[in-house]
Amino acid sequence: MADIIKILILEDVLLDAELSKRELKNEGINFHSIIVEDREDYIRELKNFKPDLILADHSLPQFDGLSALKIKKDVSPDTPFIFVSGKIGEEFAVEMLKEGATDYVLKNNLIKLGPAVKRALKEAQEHRAHRIAQAALLENEERYRALFEESINPIIVLDENGYCIDFNRSSLEFFDNINLKTLKKHINELLTFDVDQETNNTFWKTGGSFEAFYHYNNTTKYLDISFNPVKIKNTLTIFGIAKDLTSQKKAEILLKEKEEEYRLLIENQTDYIIKFDLDGKLRFVSPSYCEILGKNETELLNESFIPLIHEDDRVKTDKAIDLLFKPPYTSYLEHRAQTKNGWRWIAWSYKAIIDKNNKVSGFVGVGRDIHDQIRAQKALKESEIKYRSIFENTGAMTMLFDQDMKIILVNSEFEKFSGYPKKAVEGKRNVSDFVYAEDISRIEGYHRMQRINPDAIPKNYEVQLVNKDGNVKDFFATFDMIPDTDKGIISFMDITDRKIAENKIKNSLREKELLLREIHHRVKNNLQIISTLLELQCEQIKDERIVELYRESENRIQSIALIHENLYQSKDLATIHMDEYINNLLTDLMNSYGKETDVNLVVDVDEITMSIETSIPCGLIINELISNSLKYAFPEGVSGNVFLSLKEVDTGIFILIIRDDGLAFPDDLDDRKNRTLGLNMVNNLVKQLDGKIKFDKVKKEFKIKFRELSYKKRI
Repeated sequence: MADIIKILILEDVLLDAELSKRELKNEGINFHSIIVEDREDYIRELKNFKPDLILADHSLPQFDGLSALKIKKDVSPDTPFIFVSGKIGEEFAVEMLKEGATDYVLKNNLIKLGPAVKRALKEAQEHRAHRIAQAALLENEERYRALFEESINPIIVLDENGYCIDFNRSSLEFFDNINLKTLKKHINELLTFDVDQETNNTFWKTGGSFEAFYHYNNTTKYLDISFNPVKIKNTLTIFGIAKDLTSQKKAEILLKEKEEEYRLLIENQTDYIIKFDLDGKLRFVSPSYCEILGKNETELLNESFIPLIHEDDRVKTDKAIDLLFKPPYTSYLEHRAQTKNGWRWIAWSYKAIIDKNNKVSGFVGVGRDIHDQIRAQKALKESEIKYRSIFENTGAMTMLFDQDMKIILVNSEFEKFSGYPKKAVEGKRNVSDFVYAEDISRIEGYHRMQRINPDAIPKNYEVQLVNKDGNVKDFFATFDMIPDTDKGIISFMDITDRKIAENKIKNSLREKELLLREIHHRVKNNLQIISTLLELQCEQIKDERIVELYRESENRIQSIALIHENLYQSKDLATIHMDEYINNLLTDLMNSYGKETDVNLVVDVDEITMSIETSIPCGLIINELISNSLKYAFPEGVSGNVFLSLKEVDTGIFILIIRDDGLAFPDDLDDRKNRTLGLNMVNNLVKQLDGKIKFDKVKKEFKIKFRELSYKKRI
């Protein structure tokens, strides 16, 4: 205990901390301590102070000992942790010890603190020493195991009785059985040795090298294994270090099989194989050659093959044979031969046979029927001529390009536009050389995408091209990849005149759109002026009933003005976004009746768009029904909820539901004579929408089903 011990004390009562320190000093413990009482200070000192021991109260105003213990386990798992608490139950103490606490001491029995600290520090020191020793032992074991496992040669470890007790990775791979480590196999069960095991059943015990083979699942492997007996702690252990001979043995077996295979190969070869001498007389013919000619071996051997060749091809055949007398002593020839099926094209590869005196002594030929290939090439050439004609005469500019966007081929129309001759474009220019600067990045992006996902590239798009003189024109491009190649083809149709016409139309439409927006804006302003006039007039009226009528008229006008305001501000001048419109309308109504604090609006409206023909009557219906709820269901001092739902249940079919949980409806509400102007207006507006209204007096719910009104021409 001569060294100074660093102790971190987690305690919010300074006196208790001092009492603990006094007990430690009385016990003769030389220490330096820091007192903390909250989480932040505890974590900081745990990292900076690096205590040798932690004393902690189990309960603090801003922190607790259990949390401190868990933090310690993450930051400094080897540091001893002792609970010092005034009250701690037995169950809690057991739980803390399970969680990793070293010990616990009650504050009313601090005399036990010193021995507990000494015991904890001793245990920690022993634990660290044990861990260091274990780490060193593990390092040595890992070094041996690495040498053992990483060896490229199979290694088997035997006990003194010849049973396999360990295998390295190479040996497990050799034996194709990773379960060997769990099987107690004798070496004689695993391998078959080329020795007399009956007279010398422990040959492996005396050392030496032996050849053996391993047979498993119809597979045989061969190896050369050297046994090395070693005494370890008076126990004999035998290390068997092996070399895989499987490839070598199989090569020897394969060599013997090759001769038979080559013989079978010649006899069953579909290509034609011949051998002929310097006079052109056949010395060997394969069965396939006899088959194609319709002759037997006797008829062909010792006879010249020249008479079998078409007269028009004999000169080039002689030239091909003459080439065989000069390095590289090979030649290639295509000629027609008389076969059982008539004249057919055959391709021959000839090679001279060079004797030991470096002289040509004969020739070998390998032939293949290419008659169908020649016909296909002829058809392909005719097809190329046909498609070349189509390529040149489509009437559109057309180009072929490779994966680097280099132009491979262009037609005459492109030549006319570009101002360059074909030879100055094909193989020398890139597609982007003719693309207008503003479109280059887009076209190059299409090309990059072509390599990743060709289906993602648009087959048709508009692009501006520029020619040699800097003239820019608009084109409609049609793009596609050529199947089974990395090449693409694009045709360009000049749409410059069409684009000019389209721009004129767009400008005209833009002017009309601005005019229509101005109309909606002025209608909204005019309605706003009317609303303002009504409001000014209302200020001069003392009769509250008439004032209320003026306010209702103002709200109706505002609901219509709000439609025109939304249309003026919208990108789409034909439709209204009802969710935005309804929220704005309800906000205005709440402000108008001063119910912001008394009434809660519950709104559930789909993202619906409606035409102005439908949205105006729909907005007026909502205005009337919500106004009635705010005015009659929630008089001053009454609070509650108003519910509004608008859903599209089918294409162009809508359901509007409005209800509240305020005061009940009057008993005579169903009497037509007692209906208000607002309710009569609602019924008329529902009819205007070709809809139906259902009224549930008990639930205080209006349910209206209506449809989108068709646009009616006004001229």
